[in-house]
Amino acid sequence: MERLTELENEPARALAAEYLHEADILLGRLPKSAAQHYRRQVETRLITALNGARFANAETVREVLDDIGPPGHFLPHEIAANAAREAARTLNPRRVIEAMRYGAMAGIGKAGAVSALGLLYMGALLLFLTGIARLISPEAAGLYERPDGAIILAVAGSQGDGARDVLGLAYAPVVMIVAAGLYAALTILLPGLLGRGRRG
Repeated sequence: MERLTELENEPARALAAEYLHEADILLGRLPKSAAQHYRRQVETRLITALNGARFANAETVREVLDDIGPPGHFLPHEIAANAAREAARTLNPRRVIEAMRYGAMAGIGKAGAVSALGLLYMGALLLFLTGIARLISPEAAGLYERPDGAIILAVAGSQGDGARDVLGLAYAPVVMIVAAGLYAALTILLPGLLGRGRRG
């Protein structure tokens, strides 16, 4: 049996179709080609579990589905793991977002990791934006030393009176390099944090 539509038993075929529909819902936000790839993996997983038996009845299919578990039990883990590896290889932001989106669906542990990563990615983005803002206006952002010796990152003149601009014109390139480095480091670490997919 190559496809689940080849199941001879109509109730069994209906159960398989319902299962694939659950997978389709999970895969709805992926690009079409990627969604088709994972859908085919789900279908192959079920066919393999049925030993390719096209004459399997509804009871047999139901038992196999119970053994495999719902698509939500394993698909988010696999998608997050693959996207994390691809993100680390290419540094593509789309793959980062994909890995984090499905990682958040893959259980409490990974959801916590995704939350922490999201804050760090947001920090990198904000740093980068302050660098762009500094290029537009010298008063927009900078690293300042206050009269009491405290070093602060200030935006829109929030540093207060008497503060010394530590980096001057170098602020923009320095902070943008730091932001890019933080992004790259976080993305390279993604497979270690999200890269272990749950086996179904």
